[in-house]
Amino acid sequence: MLLFATLYLVFLVAGLVLWTAATATGLRENIEKFIGDLIASDDFKILGPTMMRASILGGLVLVVMGTGANVLFAVLYNLISDVVGGITVVFEERPSRRRIIGGRKPLNPDSPPPPLKPARAPRRQPAAPRPDTTPMPDQPAMMVEPEQIEPVELTRPSATSD
Repeated sequence: MLLFATLYLVFLVAGLVLWTAATATGLRENIEKFIGDLIASDDFKILGPTMMRASILGGLVLVVMGTGANVLFAVLYNLISDVVGGITVVFEERPSRRRIIGGRKPLNPDSPPPPLKPARAPRRQPAAPRPDTTPMPDQPAMMVEPEQIEPVELTRPSATSD
């Protein structure tokens, strides 16, 4: 009932604000003139107090009907749930999964240790790339050797001035 009563008050206040704004801007007179032209009446007027009374009574009727409909639906739901059994949701607590690192399961202190596996042979390093000896299309085939660079020792210049 509180939900419908709150909605009723919100719509009633919003309607009053819109009615006041429409009267202040002259929109209400334009609407009255348009409706008067549609029904061929020269003196058509929307009566503010009559509209307010109808809004209050209509809103109260809607609050009562909405509350009654919610009560009816709640009773029907409970009756159907009793007959059918409803839906039961059960949450089961499971132990958390631990992340497996390196393909091994985590150790349980109560279990015996896993059997030892033989060590793997070390991986072979890839062979050094060979120099490209593919001949150029318009030149005779010749072997290109990489340059040999002598190592140079890097030293810092001394901080003393010359």
